[in-house]
Formats: sequence, structure tokens, C-alpha cells
Amino acid sequence: MERQDIVEKVRAFNRFYLPALNLLGNHYLGSEFGVTYARIFYEIYCHEGCNAAYIAKSMNIDKGYVSRILASHEKHGFLIRVTSETDRRSQELYLTDEGKRRAEDFIVKSNQDIGGHLEGLSDRELQQLGEAVDTIVRLLKKGERAK
Repeated sequence: MERQDIVEKVRAFNRFYLPALNLLGNHYLGSEFGVTYARIFYEIYCHEGCNAAYIAKSMNIDKGYVSRILASHEKHGFLIRVTSETDRRSQELYLTDEGKRRAEDFIVKSNQDIGGHLEGLSDRELQQLGEAVDTIVRLLKKGERAK
């Protein structure tokens, strides 16, 4: 198979799975947030005390966009910023209790949603899917390192 054929297969897969997993639109998992806004809850939840630069890099999104989302989350009482003791120019990010509740809700709903998509698969098919996902991640990471 030619390289361009693979490129087109990956693009077709993206067009399939984004709507299939309800990742498009402004109401991720029935919330008032789009997937990027929701994912930032997750990043701060899993990496408590991280900063905006970490989020921008790990999600590969514009720092200005991250800043606007963080400002919105802060305005709505979902997070607080604390000046770093080791680098006074940096602000550590922490979820408030309400922010943690939102993050945990997204995690539960996401697990349920994806679990629902896997309902009709046999044990063997689940194993194949898991191995395929591992392969996709491994190969895309390898390609990313080569850049």
C-alpha cells in the first residue's frame, strides 16, 4: 500500500471516530463544554499543579486558546491559580471542588460512553481492538519523534 493510501485511511478513520464518539460539537458528553474545554479539566485533574504551558504542549494547542479557556474555567469557579514557589513567573493550576467534580463526571461519562460502543464486541474482538489501539499509538508516537 502506498504512503498516500495510508494517509487517506488515517483521515477516513478520523472522520469516522470523531462523530462516532461524539467528539465534535459544543456539548461534550451532554455538558455545556466542547471537548477541548472538557479535556483541560482532565489534564489539571491528572496533573495537579501543572501550568498553562504544560497543557498547551501536551494537548498541542495554542497557548492563547489555553489561556482563554483557563480564564473561563477560573471565572466560573472551576480552578484556581497559585504562583509557583520555584518560578514566580509561572502559575500552578488546581481544580476547585466543583472543578474536580466536573472532571470526575467527565471521566465516568466518557468511560460509560466508550463502554457502550464496545457492548456488542466479543472478548476476542475487544482484545483485537485494544491491540490495534496500542499499535496506532505506538506508530504515531514514533512518527512524531521523527519530526
